[in-house]
Amino acid sequence: MDSLVHHTLGKEERLCSRKAIEELFRGKHKSIAAYPVRAVFMQSEQAGIRIMVSVSKRYFKRAVKRNRIKRQLREAYRQQKELLLPQTGGLDIAFLWTSADLLPTTKVFQKIRNILLRIHEATAGISVIEN
Repeated sequence: MDSLVHHTLGKEERLCSRKAIEELFRGKHKSIAAYPVRAVFMQSEQAGIRIMVSVSKRYFKRAVKRNRIKRQLREAYRQQKELLLPQTGGLDIAFLWTSADLLPTTKVFQKIRNILLRIHEATAGISVIEN
């Protein structure tokens, strides 16, 4: 039963604390990009993986489009989060949308998969660009 992955995104998996978010962007974070998605991540003291999703009003003035992209990003992560599950310790991840283009859901899934695989490699000890 332990190998069963629950494809949910509960409250404990969301990065919502202002202090934790500030620490993520101010601290020793790493960044990975798969255009138009950029992921900023760092090891945390808390157990488990916590994520946040952000789409700037700069690119999409209408909330409907911003919400669509956020929904696509969360769904892509939710269905592929098992790529990061053998994680020891905690990990905080912020997914940022960096384009004014809308993408089909299949493309967003591919970008998130690419990022998750690269985050897994980076946390396993392989070097990634540091900010």
